[in-house]
Amino acid sequence: MIGLFRGLRSVLILAAAGVLFGAFLMFWEAILMLWDSYRMARLNPDMSVIVAVLRATDKILLGIVLMVVGCGIALGFALDIPADQRSKLPQWMIIDTIGELKNLFFQMIILYLVVHFAAQVGEMQMPLQWEALVLPISALLLAGAMKLTASSHHLSEGTRKDRSGSHSVAGADEEPPD
Repeated sequence: MIGLFRGLRSVLILAAAGVLFGAFLMFWEAILMLWDSYRMARLNPDMSVIVAVLRATDKILLGIVLMVVGCGIALGFALDIPADQRSKLPQWMIIDTIGELKNLFFQMIILYLVVHFAAQVGEMQMPLQWEALVLPISALLLAGAMKLTASSHHLSEGTRKDRSGSHSVAGADEEPPD
Protein backbone atom coordinates (compact mmCIF):
# COMPACT_ATOMS: atom_id res chain seq x y z
CA MET A 1 0.00 0.00 0.00
CA ILE A 2 2.86 2.38 0.82
CA GLY A 3 4.33 1.68 -2.62
CA LEU A 4 1.11 2.86 -4.23
CA PHE A 5 1.26 6.18 -2.37
CA ARG A 6 4.92 6.65 -3.29
CA GLY A 7 3.94 6.11 -6.91
CA LEU A 8 1.30 8.81 -6.54
CA ARG A 9 3.99 11.19 -5.26
CA SER A 10 5.92 10.65 -8.48
CA VAL A 11 2.76 11.52 -10.41
CA LEU A 12 2.62 14.77 -8.41
CA ILE A 13 6.20 15.52 -9.43
CA LEU A 14 5.27 14.94 -13.08
CA ALA A 15 2.26 17.22 -12.66
CA ALA A 16 4.44 19.94 -11.12
CA ALA A 17 6.93 19.60 -13.99
CA GLY A 18 4.08 19.91 -16.50
CA VAL A 19 2.78 23.05 -14.80
CA LEU A 20 6.28 24.57 -14.78
CA PHE A 21 6.68 23.74 -18.47
CA GLY A 22 3.35 25.46 -19.12
CA ALA A 23 4.64 28.52 -17.24
CA PHE A 24 7.72 28.71 -19.45
CA LEU A 25 5.51 28.38 -22.54
CA MET A 26 3.41 31.31 -21.31
CA PHE A 27 6.56 33.40 -20.77
CA TRP A 28 7.80 32.51 -24.27
CA GLU A 29 4.46 33.42 -25.86
CA ALA A 30 4.41 36.73 -23.96
CA ILE A 31 7.91 37.57 -25.17
CA LEU A 32 6.87 36.85 -28.76
CA MET A 33 3.75 39.02 -28.35
CA LEU A 34 5.80 41.88 -26.92
CA TRP A 35 8.28 41.58 -29.78
CA ASP A 36 5.43 41.78 -32.30
CA SER A 37 4.06 44.82 -30.43
CA TYR A 38 7.46 46.47 -30.63
CA ARG A 39 7.62 45.82 -34.39
CA MET A 40 4.08 47.20 -34.85
CA ALA A 41 5.01 50.35 -32.93
CA ARG A 42 8.18 50.84 -35.00
CA LEU A 43 6.49 50.30 -38.36
CA ASN A 44 3.38 52.35 -37.61
CA PRO A 45 3.83 54.66 -34.61
CA ASP A 46 0.21 55.82 -34.88
CA MET A 47 -1.06 52.29 -34.29
CA SER A 48 -2.03 51.55 -30.70
CA VAL A 49 -0.27 48.56 -29.19
CA ILE A 50 -2.02 48.78 -25.84
CA VAL A 51 -4.17 45.70 -26.44
CA ALA A 52 -1.19 43.58 -27.49
CA VAL A 53 0.77 44.70 -24.43
CA LEU A 54 -2.24 43.92 -22.19
CA ARG A 55 -2.52 40.45 -23.67
CA ALA A 56 1.22 39.87 -23.20
CA THR A 57 0.92 41.08 -19.61
CA ASP A 58 -1.90 38.62 -19.10
CA LYS A 59 0.32 35.79 -20.35
CA ILE A 60 3.17 36.89 -18.06
CA LEU A 61 0.86 37.00 -15.04
CA LEU A 62 -0.53 33.58 -15.88
CA GLY A 63 3.04 32.27 -16.26
CA ILE A 64 3.93 33.64 -12.82
CA VAL A 65 0.89 31.99 -11.25
CA LEU A 66 1.70 28.69 -12.97
CA MET A 67 5.27 28.96 -11.68
CA VAL A 68 4.03 29.47 -8.10
CA VAL A 69 1.55 26.59 -8.42
CA GLY A 70 4.17 24.23 -9.89
CA CYS A 71 6.67 25.03 -7.13
CA GLY A 72 3.92 24.79 -4.52
CA ILE A 73 2.84 21.35 -5.72
CA ALA A 74 6.41 20.06 -5.84
CA LEU A 75 7.64 21.56 -2.57
CA GLY A 76 4.41 21.34 -0.61
CA PHE A 77 2.97 17.99 -1.60
CA ALA A 78 5.46 15.86 -3.54
CA LEU A 79 8.88 16.35 -1.93
CA ASP A 80 9.95 16.05 1.70
CA ILE A 81 12.19 18.98 2.50
CA PRO A 82 13.84 19.32 5.93
CA ALA A 83 12.66 22.30 7.99
CA ASP A 84 16.05 24.04 7.90
CA GLN A 85 16.16 23.94 4.09
CA ARG A 86 12.47 24.83 3.83
CA SER A 87 13.06 28.00 5.86
CA LYS A 88 15.67 29.11 3.28
CA LEU A 89 13.14 28.96 0.43
CA PRO A 90 11.25 32.09 -0.66
CA GLN A 91 7.80 32.30 0.90
CA TRP A 92 6.04 32.30 -2.50
CA MET A 93 7.38 28.81 -3.22
CA ILE A 94 5.66 27.22 -0.25
CA ILE A 95 2.00 26.21 -0.45
CA ASP A 96 1.09 24.15 2.58
CA THR A 97 -2.60 23.43 2.09
CA ILE A 98 -5.06 22.76 -0.66
CA GLY A 99 -6.95 25.83 0.60
CA GLU A 100 -3.99 28.05 -0.29
CA LEU A 101 -3.83 26.45 -3.74
CA LYS A 102 -7.57 26.98 -4.20
CA ASN A 103 -7.28 30.62 -3.15
CA LEU A 104 -4.44 31.11 -5.64
CA PHE A 105 -6.62 29.71 -8.44
CA PHE A 106 -9.46 32.04 -7.49
CA GLN A 107 -7.09 34.99 -7.63
CA MET A 108 -5.68 33.84 -10.98
CA ILE A 109 -9.13 33.55 -12.56
CA ILE A 110 -10.20 36.96 -11.25
CA LEU A 111 -7.00 38.55 -12.51
CA TYR A 112 -7.45 36.92 -15.92
CA LEU A 113 -11.05 38.17 -16.17
CA VAL A 114 -10.04 41.73 -15.28
CA VAL A 115 -7.18 41.86 -17.80
CA HIS A 116 -9.31 40.14 -20.46
CA PHE A 117 -12.06 42.71 -19.92
CA ALA A 118 -9.55 45.57 -20.23
CA ALA A 119 -8.23 44.08 -23.49
CA GLN A 120 -11.77 43.69 -24.85
CA VAL A 121 -12.60 47.31 -24.02
CA GLY A 122 -9.39 48.37 -25.78
CA GLU A 123 -10.27 46.36 -28.90
CA MET A 124 -13.86 47.59 -29.25
CA GLN A 125 -14.44 50.13 -31.99
CA MET A 126 -18.05 50.89 -31.06
CA PRO A 127 -19.68 51.92 -27.77
CA LEU A 128 -20.01 49.26 -25.09
CA GLN A 129 -23.22 47.25 -24.88
CA TRP A 130 -24.74 45.98 -21.65
CA GLU A 131 -23.43 42.46 -22.44
CA ALA A 132 -19.92 43.80 -21.80
CA LEU A 133 -20.74 43.79 -18.08
CA VAL A 134 -20.68 39.98 -17.95
CA LEU A 135 -16.92 39.79 -17.32
CA PRO A 136 -16.71 42.40 -14.54
CA ILE A 137 -19.79 40.95 -12.83
CA SER A 138 -18.25 37.47 -13.08
CA ALA A 139 -15.03 38.78 -11.51
CA LEU A 140 -17.04 40.41 -8.73
CA LEU A 141 -19.00 37.22 -8.01
CA LEU A 142 -15.80 35.16 -8.00
CA ALA A 143 -14.18 37.62 -5.60
CA GLY A 144 -17.18 37.22 -3.29
CA ALA A 145 -16.94 33.43 -3.53
CA MET A 146 -13.21 33.60 -2.79
CA LYS A 147 -13.88 35.75 0.27
CA LEU A 148 -16.53 33.31 1.51
CA THR A 149 -14.31 30.26 1.08
CA ALA A 150 -11.35 32.00 2.73
CA SER A 151 -13.43 33.05 5.72
CA SER A 152 -15.04 29.66 6.26
CA HIS A 153 -13.31 27.92 9.13
CA HIS A 154 -12.04 24.41 8.84
CA LEU A 155 -10.36 22.57 11.64
CA SER A 156 -6.66 22.09 11.17
CA GLU A 157 -5.06 18.72 11.82
CA GLY A 158 -3.56 19.99 15.08
CA THR A 159 -6.94 21.17 16.31
CA ARG A 160 -8.51 17.85 15.38
CA LYS A 161 -5.83 15.90 17.26
CA ASP A 162 -6.24 18.14 20.32
CA ARG A 163 -10.00 17.62 20.30
CA SER A 164 -9.75 13.88 19.83
CA GLY A 165 -7.18 13.61 22.64
CA SER A 166 -9.13 15.69 25.14
CA HIS A 167 -12.53 14.11 24.43
CA SER A 168 -12.27 10.37 24.43
CA VAL A 169 -16.02 9.93 24.24
CA ALA A 170 -18.15 11.99 21.88
CA GLY A 171 -20.14 14.25 24.14
CA ALA A 172 -23.06 16.53 23.53
CA ASP A 173 -20.83 19.63 23.68
CA GLU A 174 -18.42 18.40 21.00
CA GLU A 175 -18.74 19.68 17.45
CA PRO A 176 -18.42 17.08 14.70
CA PRO A 177 -15.28 17.46 12.55
CA ASP A 178 -15.67 19.05 9.13
